Amino acid sequence: MKKWSLVLLAVALLMPITAVAQHSSKAAEAKPGSKTSIVARKAVSIFGQISKDGKTLVSEENDIWSVTNPNVLAGHEGQQVSVKCQVNPDKNEIHVFSVKVALMELKPASNKTDSAFRR
Repeated sequence: MKKWSLVLLAVALLMPITAVAQHSSKAAEAKPGSKTSIVARKAVSIFGQISKDGKTLVSEENDIWSVTNPNVLAGHEGQQVSVKCQVNPDKNEIHVFSVKVALMELKPASNKTDSAFRR
């Protein structure tokens, strides 16, 4: 009985030490006082228009992002696109991973004399 109580006491004393070790390794990854270091690692999608020179992207919210790798946007100058990118909000920069041309919205053209409206 004494043996089991000593084992349980030892396990109870070692549990907080392993928890502290795990917490300190996560704290070392992120820079102290900076939430942007965690956010900057995730890829996000931004919808907007590429400038004529292909070096900036103007989002729907009128935020201007400078592109760190403008060669990816070659051939899409002046187009509405959706880009998957990594954001650096401190410098207003994005690193583009992929580009998709936005499809123009088509407005339905209906005519009252079409067969769909006849009864």
